[in-house]
Amino acid sequence: MIKKLSLLLFSIALVSGCLSSNKQADYQLDNETSALTFISVKKTDVAEIGKFKQLEGKIDKSGNVTLKVDLSSVETNIEIRNSRMQEFLFEIAKFATANITTKVDMDKVNKLAVGKTMLETVTVKLDLHGEQKDITANVLVTRLAGDKLMIVNQTALFLKAADFKLLDGIEKLRNLAGLPRISKVVPINFVFTFKM
Repeated sequence: MIKKLSLLLFSIALVSGCLSSNKQADYQLDNETSALTFISVKKTDVAEIGKFKQLEGKIDKSGNVTLKVDLSSVETNIEIRNSRMQEFLFEIAKFATANITTKVDMDKVNKLAVGKTMLETVTVKLDLHGEQKDITANVLVTRLAGDKLMIVNQTALFLKAADFKLLDGIEKLRNLAGLPRISKVVPINFVFTFKM
């Protein structure tokens, strides 16, 4: 009986230790189940969806979220357009990545039961094309499993090309494609999955 009790107490201590260490571990972005998409509008009412295929990031134990977007991984389903955006819009030779930082309340996150969601209003700092801007975003944080979180935007974020000195690049793309107009405001949506 004493032996069984000792074994039970040891097991409880072991499980508690694992859960405690899990709470201290960083969550790493799962690129395969994450998505960062944008909508470009041309000729007034022709909308097309693009995305970035390579994302890296993490959430540390304090709730600091850091994300890196490889701008050379832009995918619009047209190769020549991908190349032109890399060269003339993002200028990846000088600005290879976009960097995103924000913070979530880990006290609330750690209390989330599996399958439950909470709404957070966060300030997102976007570093793009050598410029930085703070953007307020409403995000939904969902616990998918004990070791997995998902963060999605509740409403689209709107990026103004002028805020990131991208107007010249858009004009270059417009001329190369022979278009009358390309929108200078771009809606952004994201689904970020993190796991320990």
